[in-house]
Amino acid sequence: MFPSTISSYVLLIAKAVEDEGYDSEKLFRSLDMDSAGLSDPNVRYSFASVQNLWVAAAKLTKDDCFGLKAAQQWHPTTLHALGYAWFASDSLKDALERMVRYIRLVSTAAKARLDEDEQGYRFILEYEAKVPNVEPVAAAVEAAMAILVSMCRLSFDSELNPLMVCFKQVEPACSDRLQEYFQSPIYFEQPENGMLFSHAALEMCLPTANAVLAGSNDRLIKEYLARLDKSILSNQVRAHLLELLPSGHFNEERMASLLNVSLRSLQRKLKEEETSFKTLLEDTRCDLAKNYINDSSLSISEITYLLGFSEPSNFTRAFKRWQGMSPSAYREELQQGLA
Repeated sequence: MFPSTISSYVLLIAKAVEDEGYDSEKLFRSLDMDSAGLSDPNVRYSFASVQNLWVAAAKLTKDDCFGLKAAQQWHPTTLHALGYAWFASDSLKDALERMVRYIRLVSTAAKARLDEDEQGYRFILEYEAKVPNVEPVAAAVEAAMAILVSMCRLSFDSELNPLMVCFKQVEPACSDRLQEYFQSPIYFEQPENGMLFSHAALEMCLPTANAVLAGSNDRLIKEYLARLDKSILSNQVRAHLLELLPSGHFNEERMASLLNVSLRSLQRKLKEEETSFKTLLEDTRCDLAKNYINDSSLSISEITYLLGFSEPSNFTRAFKRWQGMSPSAYREELQQGLA
């Protein structure tokens, strides 16, 4: 399974787009995303499609700091049970440690850590998406950081500000709005995305602390993640396919060898996960194809190679089977939808 993001988090983007007077459903359709999933807490969207959505929403609303706008839509349910577990934490340190442990509930592409030094606690946000040509966009990072600060302020003190904020991105034209929101020194083009908080702010007990409520929500989070992890073998197959597709040298036998299982065992285990090698190959190619086509710098011939097809005509036939139109027609329709 590709890295994914929970639907309640994606809902932030749709709400922010609607608040600006635009049709979020039309935006979703232009990216071949199903907006109906936003109302289902069990639905997850691929990390690649969500990054495309951030870019498209920022372009549509003409807002260089769209991430800040989306963060204003935040609600505890945005983070599923993690939102409620946060507010029941003993301290902000406890809350941020909980975020580190369970952040993949929100996005399986995300990873976080909390480091302590003489200056305070540094919360570092990283992304480890294994999808070629896909990186977290600035709006996504801005939203995540702004939401965390909002949660800290709501839990502890509305006047709480980080001691420092760091972004990997180049300084945007709207940096004054970021400064106004975070109320702390902001540094761009840094090696990591992160924030520095004082020891005192993070170690003080929270008035909303509730060990029973925190424990109950922790159990809900663990149950959710257990369900998410059930398809572990298919995840491994997809990961290998991402590496093998450009070479054109892949088949079920080689996959079994890479996974150190027999062909029969691979087939049986994938069947238990209600899938097959053929289905995973088709789904992986289809998802990658849509992502690559959205990248105007890639020609159809280049995409053909990246997906492991021997000829553009073979890719075109497959894409018509997946989407009901040729890759070129899909690209044209996509561009028109974002115009």
